[in-house]
Amino acid sequence: MNDNEAPRGLTEAQARAEYARLAPIMAIEGRTMDEPTQELLVQLLQENITLDDALDSILLRRAQTEQ
Repeated sequence: MNDNEAPRGLTEAQARAEYARLAPIMAIEGRTMDEPTQELLVQLLQENITLDDALDSILLRRAQTEQ
């Protein structure tokens, strides 16, 4: 990355702080996020994975629990 490029994604600490800010809002709405999904969100915010990667992971996990 050169000096003219903006950094991509958030740091892990920033991503976890973003989740911490969202959690109370989700709780008010009666929703929660399990640990694996929380980790996917953190990775997305860090731009370590794509939305397609996250969706694939969620669908795979859902298929495994339905067996």
